[in-house]
Amino acid sequence: MVSGTVGLRSTQAMVIKKLSENVLTEELSQRGYASAGQEADFYIVSKWRKEINLSAAEAVRFSLIVELYDAANKSLFWRAELPYIFNALQWSDARVSQTLRLAIQNFPDHTPKVSELPIPD
Repeated sequence: MVSGTVGLRSTQAMVIKKLSENVLTEELSQRGYASAGQEADFYIVSKWRKEINLSAAEAVRFSLIVELYDAANKSLFWRAELPYIFNALQWSDARVSQTLRLAIQNFPDHTPKVSELPIPD
């Protein structure tokens, strides 16, 4: 799990990094994926940004990008982007967790590999 933050205070960055790791790991676990460390088939990158949106009344907003990469060749195979998902006044651990769950909600469930295929009669 890799987590990046742009434009955040150090305390916010630490909270977001820990929540990103915990929530995304939990969400993938609920979909049937297991943490495999160095032997993993893929890894997750979460990128949080605190941005200024001059077209909105609440100008300071958070954006989130969650990307999954193939571990063998480091190629991107899945991405969710939530631009300006909540404003700075809505910052809370619960809001960050909710946003992470929203980002990963469309990632598919794990399908176990079938070692033996049935032989048709």
